[in-house]
Amino acid sequence: MNSSRLLHEMERLPALLEQELQAFFHRQKERYEYGDLFEPIFFDMCEFVGRKGKRIRPLLFLLTYRALGGVKDLADRTLIQAALSLELLHAFVLVHDDLIDRSEKRRGLPTFHKLVEQRQGRLGGAERTGQGVALVVGDLLFALAVETLQQSSFSPELRQQALGKLLSYVTDTGVGEIFDILLGPRDIGRVSREDIEKTYLLKTTRYTFEAPCVIGAILAGASPEKAEDLAKVMEPLGLAFQIQNDLLEFSHFDSRDQLLPTDLLEGKKTLLIHEAYQRLGEVDRSFLQMCLHSPARNEASISKVQDLLRKSGAIQTMQERCTSLFAEANEQLAQSHLGSEEREAIARAIEWVRQSVRVGG
Repeated sequence: MNSSRLLHEMERLPALLEQELQAFFHRQKERYEYGDLFEPIFFDMCEFVGRKGKRIRPLLFLLTYRALGGVKDLADRTLIQAALSLELLHAFVLVHDDLIDRSEKRRGLPTFHKLVEQRQGRLGGAERTGQGVALVVGDLLFALAVETLQQSSFSPELRQQALGKLLSYVTDTGVGEIFDILLGPRDIGRVSREDIEKTYLLKTTRYTFEAPCVIGAILAGASPEKAEDLAKVMEPLGLAFQIQNDLLEFSHFDSRDQLLPTDLLEGKKTLLIHEAYQRLGEVDRSFLQMCLHSPARNEASISKVQDLLRKSGAIQTMQERCTSLFAEANEQLAQSHLGSEEREAIARAIEWVRQSVRVGG
């Protein structure tokens, strides 16, 4: 379809998504009617998923679906419901990710396990209860994501293809999470750039960018060649997104708020940290290693890491890498089997993602 018309349609989508998300959970209320004990957990689940976010995944899905010839109107409830399955999948990942990282805030509010813990008040074992319930609620969100996509009003063949792809992306995301956990305690000097990039690809790129576009293409009835080409486009785009997110997090970082879930506070092995380590001298490398492995990261040690990152020149290098990766994504797009209007529409989607991250979404 015409890309300017698609862009115009996209302007109304965020509001439609939020409206349908609320209506979706209202319809689910009877399905999850398990009595007074479960009711507050269900409401917390609704609130958590409904928190304001970028909605990158459902929006990319809808963009791709329409760009590649999908016939359903963007306001079609069943189409938006299929898009919401990707947001439910994202919520599942966030609940478990926060649990693994022991984060206390998500989108400015308590993480799910902290919400449950707070509801327990002074009851013994409140922390463990919160963690246990959050673990299972994450599983419920995964089941709901799969169920929602499975019940969408597409042909059984297309639904089966889309569901198969979704499950393969979930597997990749899980393996990426394992990589992230295993790299956590490893010394930065023993972590390669390839290790980190593979973690980014599996943990974030596949389900954030590739899944929405490929599933959108499948449900639009696009050819397998076009779906495969979109996956190739999304790989450099996803890496650029993650690097840009790391840079944005660094620029907005406030060491006084120790509850913020940041990779810098958690000592994660990001490409920004790796690049700084590679560029620093021996003494500064030792300081960086010491700060990253300190069991209690206080304001002084975090400030030192920030100083070392600036001193290394890694920030500018990573900014240049982002620019290069966005160009690579556009080059892959130009070489794809997509038609000219399809390419133009996807190029606009790429630019939308770029801008949404730049301004913090």
